[in-house]
Amino acid sequence: MQVRGGQLWGTDVYTYDSDLVAVLMHTGYCRLTPSPPPSAIQELRVTIRILPPLESYIPTLRNNVRSRAWGAAIGCSYCVEKCCILKKGGGTIDLEPCITHTSTVEPTLAPVAVERTMTTRAAASNALRQQRFVREVTIQYNLCNEPWIKYSLSIVADKGLKKALYTSARLKKGEVLYLETHSCRYELCFTGEKVVKGTLQQHESELEKSQNHHTHSLNGERTESDSMVVDVFRWSRCKKPLPQKVMLSIGIPLPLEYVEVLEDNLDWEDVQWSQTGVWIAGKECPLTRVHFLSPN
Repeated sequence: MQVRGGQLWGTDVYTYDSDLVAVLMHTGYCRLTPSPPPSAIQELRVTIRILPPLESYIPTLRNNVRSRAWGAAIGCSYCVEKCCILKKGGGTIDLEPCITHTSTVEPTLAPVAVERTMTTRAAASNALRQQRFVREVTIQYNLCNEPWIKYSLSIVADKGLKKALYTSARLKKGEVLYLETHSCRYELCFTGEKVVKGTLQQHESELEKSQNHHTHSLNGERTESDSMVVDVFRWSRCKKPLPQKVMLSIGIPLPLEYVEVLEDNLDWEDVQWSQTGVWIAGKECPLTRVHFLSPN
């Protein structure tokens, strides 16, 4: 049996074009081994059930096989209903699924340790080409099956030496941050400024306690009336994951008819990052992917 690499979308219920061998490995009915199957085995029979398409297909890591996410209804779905071995002398052996390793949330917001090098596929056919190397880029696929670059947590969570590259600064310049779970897409964008009234002493105390004090020192200004101008942001859930070209044609941040606003007028300190996701106004949202998108 051979597996077509990467052609596996979903968990338990899979897209119609998912490779059946990959599905059997993912569900644990069989596994690839270097040795041939026993001579007593004639064939492997699989019964599948055709199902309606799902709104989204959830990825997992099972039996060392990683399925991919798909965020749109397409064609139809299927699941494995039965799998058995047909023996040469007659009779069958029913196989049972086996989930040896499952990862419901595989966080991608983790620091990338080092960059590795790898030879190109053409290197084996030409001695000169063996000297050519390319950088290995970590790519993941969003809910619309588009490639997104894997960002490290230090980039997203406003850490580093270059404040102009902080997420808060990038959003203020017009970029929009899109964040995805296994089934939903969210939007974080800059919406303007607001004036916070209070004494200078109170503001200084708040700045000292804030983990994101650099944002205020970068974007906030005190007025003569002991008030502070701070940036505000909007956290929304996209009603439907849209391809990037469609989003750019509509305009980003997306118009209100395309999103459900969950939190508005957010201070940047209301956005807290963790190793597995983000906290917005005290509510946790586990994440699998993030992506910066610029309207230009």
